[in-house]
Amino acid sequence: MPKTMQTTIQCVNCRQPIRATIQSVVDPAQNPQAKIALLGGNINMVQCPNCGTPNSVLAPLLYHDASKELLISYVPMELGLPKDAQERAIGEMMREVTSGLAQGAFKAYLLQPRQALTMQGLIDQVLQADGVTPEMMKEQRDRVKLVETFMQSPPDLLPQLVQQNDAKIDAQFIQTMTLVIQQLLGEGREEVAEQVAYIQNQIVELSSFGKQLMEQNQAQEAVIAEVADAVNALGPEAQRSDFLQLAITYMGDEHRLQALVGLVRPVFDYGFFEEMTAYIGKAPAGDRAQLEGLRDMLAQLTAMVDQQAQAALQEAVGLLRVIISSPNPDEVIQANLPMIDQTFLQVLSANIQEVTKRGDLNASAKLKDIYNRIVSALQASMPPELQFINQLLNAPNDDEVRTMIAQHAGEFGPPLLGAIDAVEQQLAGQGDPAVMQRFELVRREATQALA
Repeated sequence: MPKTMQTTIQCVNCRQPIRATIQSVVDPAQNPQAKIALLGGNINMVQCPNCGTPNSVLAPLLYHDASKELLISYVPMELGLPKDAQERAIGEMMREVTSGLAQGAFKAYLLQPRQALTMQGLIDQVLQADGVTPEMMKEQRDRVKLVETFMQSPPDLLPQLVQQNDAKIDAQFIQTMTLVIQQLLGEGREEVAEQVAYIQNQIVELSSFGKQLMEQNQAQEAVIAEVADAVNALGPEAQRSDFLQLAITYMGDEHRLQALVGLVRPVFDYGFFEEMTAYIGKAPAGDRAQLEGLRDMLAQLTAMVDQQAQAALQEAVGLLRVIISSPNPDEVIQANLPMIDQTFLQVLSANIQEVTKRGDLNASAKLKDIYNRIVSALQASMPPELQFINQLLNAPNDDEVRTMIAQHAGEFGPPLLGAIDAVEQQLAGQGDPAVMQRFELVRREATQALA
């Protein structure tokens, strides 16, 4: 039995036949998105193209995580398979797992898989292997129930409901709502996902945690903008010594140092730390301990940025593999839009360049098709104001910007200026003078047009 197989089922709602891709083996090392689908209750879920109803397909499933020596079989009782048929199904899936093992990788745990009697039992075993305790599972189920309560509440009662549950609204609760939104998008229920996203925004605005989070974000954005201005003030000809002096001015301020390293990570290379060590050696004896502490802090922050970048790179590579291998790439893209960021696009572009360089026309065409699908999905998910701002920032010249604003700014009205404010806060942290110069033109022309 292959890890995926094609079958035809009948929609539970409209009774129309549906062609479905069924996952039989879930291996997070090879397909991390399959594990996410399993834990989210979306494994082997297919949406009817005729009426939009999500259909759960019952099928035997084998979960394998070699890093935890974990092997779990699940055969739905609803299938009514006799014991010998169950054993055959599990045996076929086992052969699929073992046939892909490297030489010498076979271990004793593969001889007898654990058994899960229900899908929830399978999920619980996977979570427990990940270090999630029964108490933590109960807390998560309570969060999901609270999310459902908010979703079912009339809009006028939402402020009162937030006040009643204010103590339960924390980072984990907001994360749970985000997972629900992603799950709905994966099921093709965009309108419901938008409603939940709107409720999430309202909760953030009304709750104590949300207000605190917004204050922290605003303070963080202000720090990043301040440090970006200081970096830009150094000019394009800035040397390592200039950045060293800037770091010294932020000595003892971890937030500004973190922003500095994040904005200009390439500056903090081996040569920089060599120069800094020499600088410390020439400094007065009374200043050296403090400067050495600064050097250690910069080294730690640099390592942290590199670790984050490496983790983001691995996630991007994994997601790209899932999209490439999926028979329905658009569904995978829609379900993972929040994960498609600059790092992912860089990974995709690098792969396109590599296969083009090798002369692999088939791979190049497939990757370029995926790129076009992603760009279309990103543009379609943007509010109209953001789509317009994006067009302005990518216009060929300033005269074209002025023409576009004169012709279309009135279609958006004052909300366009609000969107410009939001985009400006994001762009300020990138420290790109050319982009900021274009953005200043967009702001000035739009303000005049709407006046």
